[in-house]
Amino acid sequence: MKQRGDGQWSGHHDITYAAVARLYEQLAGPDGTIRGLRQDEYAAALDKSQAHQDRPLGAGVIENYGGSGKSVPYAGPGPTAHSAYVNPNAQREHFMADPYRKGWDNLQINTEYIYDELARASAADEFKHLGAAAHALQDSYSGAHAWRADSVYDGDPTAPVQSLHVFTPVHAVGIDDGKNTHSDEFDTPPATSGSTRAAIEATYRMLHSYELNRDLAPETANRARRNDLAPMLRPSPSGVTVNLYPGREWTLERNRRLALEHGVLQAGPEADEIARLAGVLSPNAAAGATPAKPPERRPGSVSRGITGEGVGRDG
Repeated sequence: MKQRGDGQWSGHHDITYAAVARLYEQLAGPDGTIRGLRQDEYAAALDKSQAHQDRPLGAGVIENYGGSGKSVPYAGPGPTAHSAYVNPNAQREHFMADPYRKGWDNLQINTEYIYDELARASAADEFKHLGAAAHALQDSYSGAHAWRADSVYDGDPTAPVQSLHVFTPVHAVGIDDGKNTHSDEFDTPPATSGSTRAAIEATYRMLHSYELNRDLAPETANRARRNDLAPMLRPSPSGVTVNLYPGREWTLERNRRLALEHGVLQAGPEADEIARLAGVLSPNAAAGATPAKPPERRPGSVSRGITGEGVGRDG
């Protein structure tokens, strides 16, 4: 998921501002502020922090380099552009898979990352950690990062997580290494996408829970936040898998989900075959290709604009 939209598409920036607007509708005091912060101040601080997760350049240490457990310093592209096979620990920041772990372990790690960032926000550098949590949660609704149950395409923020994808950066320059399952086509969903509405609702619920429980004792606040966010971070009844390779079955499922995302199909048992026969997206289509303009869908969707900002996975 990229950062800024143009009115027809939206990304993290747009989702963040929409969620904060909803938060202020519900919690702002008589003076229109929350904790003395105006809506524009709160939104700008949160947005700046979540955008930091997509920083194009960085320097630091890659922990667990290549799954070896060793720490290796780096300077250059930021962690968002690091291959999951090189920097597996950074994947939780974007709700993606560490390829060296199984699905359930990955989901638990990704979920704990969000809870931990919310807990750290209560201590120091508040918006830094609150923004990191918001960014990861929003990424969980992007089909490039995770696949949830089909109800997400109708705006359901509680759609269970079914599988997680693996990111490698070389696909961005046209090289197919056979390991990348971060499908860039999901980075440009239409304004009618239910996944955007789900991401806005989820971000609002997270912020609402954070603000309501912010001044409680740490253990009490943590317990309350976990209770509030659990429905949005639950696994599917059949478990969670990691999509390691972009094989035929993965390609067909990607096509079906793109068709649902674009409103070409409605969820149903025939969607797989229809997507294949209709050629919604050919298996070898170039990154960024999208289906033909779909018919009008239900009103009430939120614009999900996307521009060319960001590096690597763009979120």
